[in-house]
Amino acid sequence: MRRILVVAVALAAGWSAEAQVFGHHPPPSPGASGGQHVDCDMVAANPNSGMDKATCEQMNQAAAAYYGAQNDPSASRPGDEQMSCDDIKAEFMRQQVTAPDSQHVAAAQSATRDYMAKSSELQAEGTAAAAALSAQAMAASAASMANPIAGRAADQVLNREIEATQQMMNAKAKAELMPRARTMYSANGQLIGDATSQLQGNPRLARLVSLANEKHCRGW
Repeated sequence: MRRILVVAVALAAGWSAEAQVFGHHPPPSPGASGGQHVDCDMVAANPNSGMDKATCEQMNQAAAAYYGAQNDPSASRPGDEQMSCDDIKAEFMRQQVTAPDSQHVAAAQSATRDYMAKSSELQAEGTAAAAALSAQAMAASAASMANPIAGRAADQVLNREIEATQQMMNAKAKAELMPRARTMYSANGQLIGDATSQLQGNPRLARLVSLANEKHCRGW
């Protein structure tokens, strides 16, 4: 469960002021804690974001808690910069932490697996469709060499099929993937929320995760 907490804190750290949510970049605005936060009204208004306002605000709160804890003078220790990854991990394991809510962990893991499985399925369908269209393109090219008039007609048909396929795949992704994205974001938001109070109560946790990120530590 400590590893789950590390992941939750790392996700809070990674919630940047300029979040990319399905290609959408909300502008950063000053946060009350001295950092920056995402405009959650803008995120919620974007039909392709996959995140509701409540989850976005929960992520903002977690990021603010991480920022505040990381910059808390009590979080730093002499020699921090010289710590190795093993040193950081060893100290983190000695910290008094509360395991995240088991139901929140299970929900986040299940929602993430469901989203990733559907994403992989749609990606495979897209790859198969692209391969079929590529074969048609080669046939159209061969037809154009043999008969330019027939080739132009084949190109027009192919272009219409490409556009129709793209529209179909986009609609399918919106219908099947976006609901799963909302569930995943919401479930992970709850898990990250479990870490927020611990960051506030023990700023050293944020400092250790920050050091681990700076040193590119792995294997936690």
